[in-house]
Amino acid sequence: MDSNELLQRYEAGETKFPGASLSRANLSNADLIGINLYQADLQNANLVFAYLNRANLNRANLMGVNLSGANLSQASLSSANLKDADLHGALLPQADLRNANLILANLLDANLIEADLRGADLSGANLTGACLRGANFREEKRLYTSSLRGTTLRKADLQGVNLTGANLAKVDLSGANLAEATLRNVDLRGANLNGANLSGAFLTEANLSEANLQQATLVNTKIERGNLTNADLQGVNLSGSLLADAKLVRANLSQTNLYRTRLTRGDLSRAKLVGANLTEADLIEAYLARTDLTNANLTKANLVRAEMSSTNLLGAILQATIMPDGSIRNSG
Repeated sequence: MDSNELLQRYEAGETKFPGASLSRANLSNADLIGINLYQADLQNANLVFAYLNRANLNRANLMGVNLSGANLSQASLSSANLKDADLHGALLPQADLRNANLILANLLDANLIEADLRGADLSGANLTGACLRGANFREEKRLYTSSLRGTTLRKADLQGVNLTGANLAKVDLSGANLAEATLRNVDLRGANLNGANLSGAFLTEANLSEANLQQATLVNTKIERGNLTNADLQGVNLSGSLLADAKLVRANLSQTNLYRTRLTRGDLSRAKLVGANLTEADLIEAYLARTDLTNANLTKANLVRAEMSSTNLLGAILQATIMPDGSIRNSG
């Protein structure tokens, strides 16, 4: 079947073309709303600015296809092969992309609002500037495990997205909007989150070891039991955040704003908090072995039962600070 035959039959009212062979077909600007192309072969086809709203492309071969500017709103692309596909500026709101192969796909500035990406493989994909608000990457009973390893999500809009259990190791999320996102148990080892907005995000039990969080905003963020070993948080605003039982071993928190941050039972051994603002911070039972608090502001901080036998407090402000033994310190 060639593109002309498909268009003629569709125009005549036929919509079901399962298994159709349309490799390299030119269907640019085609109106194919609601078409059924289940398991069709569209490898390297030209679908630039095509209308594929609510189309059935489940299990279709779309490898190398050009879908730039195409409208795939509410389309079904479950288990479709979109490897190396060009989806620059494509519209995919509420699209079903479960278990889709999007390896090395170009999704620059794509609209993926409320798209279902559970189990999708986005390894090496370019999602720079993409809008993923409300998109679903949630892992459910291991049935769906999204892979975004090596993906570029620079300046992507991921506000409110659910990425529970996703693999984001070494992903570029610099400047991304992750406000109020759900990132529970996410693997963010070595990720670039420079300048990212994580305000109000849920990062419970997330792995952020060796992540770059410089200039990021983490106001009122929940990172309890998170792993931030060797993470770079220099100058970050963590005011009002929850870091109870978090692991911050050797983390760089110099000049960080930790105003009213809860670090209960946190492991800050060998962490660097030079000049950090810990005013009214909760450090009850925190582990501060060889922690560098040089010139840190600990005004009204609570250090009850904290381990501080080898902590460096040179030049630290200890005004109305509750010390490990319960006494109140007024010096510095």
